Amino acid sequence: MTRRLTVLLLAVLAVGGLAVVLGSGLGRASPQLVDQSSASSPLIGHRAPPLSGRTLQGGQFSLTRDPARVTFVNVWASWCGPCREELPLIADTAAQWAREGTGARVVTIDTKDGPLPARNMLRRSGATELPTLSDPHGDRAVAWGATGVPETFVVDHHGIVRARHVGPVTRDWLEREASQWGAR
Repeated sequence: MTRRLTVLLLAVLAVGGLAVVLGSGLGRASPQLVDQSSASSPLIGHRAPPLSGRTLQGGQFSLTRDPARVTFVNVWASWCGPCREELPLIADTAAQWAREGTGARVVTIDTKDGPLPARNMLRRSGATELPTLSDPHGDRAVAWGATGVPETFVVDHHGIVRARHVGPVTRDWLEREASQWGAR
């Protein structure tokens, strides 16, 4: 019981801290980035927060609709320079996984942004096929425990958060995590 309370307290503190960061306008000119390949999170080892809704592309996405897949949840914004550099790689990797039938997929959350800048960035990045959920107030990012952009979370086929990466991902990291958590 004590461990569960500790985890709950850490989650509340993380969400509260992120609310302050995002609420204070995570600087458009200088987004907060942490230079590390993977980071701890109170969510790791626990069920992923709910994630569903209408995408910027007009479709519907639900994390629980296709639970037999490893899902990468990428949090980004059009005003984030590292996100602009990372998004083409993520789109290319997701397209490759879809062609190969690996059992891995990507969904993105565009946070603290508007639909027009987000759609423009997706178009310029060649990422128009990535399901993208809008998060204009940062609520979805807060629920996932994101502390800046870009951040990427890995959810296994059981709906459990397995990893978190702070900062731009690499193809090696994406492939390693997909393989480690059950993608074919």
